[in-house]
Amino acid sequence: MKTAAKVFIIIGIVVGFITIVAPIFGFMALNQMKQGRKPEQWLCICVLLFCNLVGGILLLVADDSEFV
Repeated sequence: MKTAAKVFIIIGIVVGFITIVAPIFGFMALNQMKQGRKPEQWLCICVLLFCNLVGGILLLVADDSEFV
């Protein structure tokens, strides 16, 4: 699920690049996932609302063990 969430977040960043909000929250979530930890819940909700619906849902339901 981690890889699918990354793909959908990147798609959301590319599509929503006109808005400033989508890339900010998308890059924050991708940065936390790159460091090996699950993004915080408020960030997952912001990704869900502003970046990509599917990517945000996948981040919310993913287990913590997937990000280690």
